[in-house]
Amino acid sequence: MPPLAEAPVPHPRNTCMSSAGTDIIIPVWNNPTETRECLASLVEHSADFRLILLDTGSDPATEQLLHEFADFLDNRALLMRSENAQGFVTTVNRGLARAEAPLIVVMRSSTRVTAGWLEPIQEAARQTDAGILVPCLELFGSGSSTTKKCARPGGEVHHGSFSALGITREVFAAIGGFDESLDGDVWCLKDYSRRADRSGFTTLRVAGPAILYREIITYGSRERRETMVRESIATYTARWGEARFFCAFFALRSDQETLGKAFAVMLTAARRGHHFFVFASPAVYQLILSASLHLLHDAILVYKLPRIFPQRACRAVFARVRASHSDVSVLTGLDGLFDLEGEKRVSFAEVEKSISVAEV
Repeated sequence: MPPLAEAPVPHPRNTCMSSAGTDIIIPVWNNPTETRECLASLVEHSADFRLILLDTGSDPATEQLLHEFADFLDNRALLMRSENAQGFVTTVNRGLARAEAPLIVVMRSSTRVTAGWLEPIQEAARQTDAGILVPCLELFGSGSSTTKKCARPGGEVHHGSFSALGITREVFAAIGGFDESLDGDVWCLKDYSRRADRSGFTTLRVAGPAILYREIITYGSRERRETMVRESIATYTARWGEARFFCAFFALRSDQETLGKAFAVMLTAARRGHHFFVFASPAVYQLILSASLHLLHDAILVYKLPRIFPQRACRAVFARVRASHSDVSVLTGLDGLFDLEGEKRVSFAEVEKSISVAEV
């Protein structure tokens, strides 16, 4: 395939340096109506930005649309075109190579932003270890509102979405672009977050106004897509290992220091793709909430046990966890262990040691 070439437009924006605070990368292939909605919403609701529009062999109507927006935005747009359709991730990487701003946002052309969408991402990008920023996404037609905000405050997540994804200049300088050999979706995104974590950067959920997205229409045969996903899973697993699922129990004797140390280990493990289901007595649950430990990572889920018959409730919740995840280990060596005879067990010290080894 020939490399992407800049469109022969008569504006100096294609050669001059940009001073914008945010570069927004949008690969485009046809769908002029959705693309127009996306670009119009960006122009209306964004400030201090530059659009990097990557036209991968679109039809004449879409090509004309992109030229019109580029003409209107002048030096706030960089328009690049290839005569051939290319893979989404390959196109994104081409755009990343041309980005110059401190913050880069990757977005699909079917996405539509709402008022105030960019400021929370820009604010989150200023955090010292921020690498990947995951905004609030709402599916079109799901009763979403342009004034709705994420119900859950910021914390960490396993990976983001190509519907809208922020990347700091620092993390891109450290790890480069996305792996084009992966599926161009979940496994590619998981891999990118793992690479960011290995370089000391976090993948952060960003609370803010909802960004509206549509389901992706995937082209090509079903068999080919399934093969690509299987190969991506195999590559990811060989590279990073399999995700593990753990249950942890904290009863009355837990204090803030004990909880802090335990959750620090779980957070490190969650960044490496693992999942934790934490069961806590009412008193300990309040300690967890007061320290916001339940907000550290989406892969650390905290459940409050009742005061009456807590073991019965614990077994019931654990059974639901086992129904969704057959290979779940019960962590020992913490504050409390309820009667779960016959279940697979692993010591918390072993988990902590394995994480320390992985960091070396």
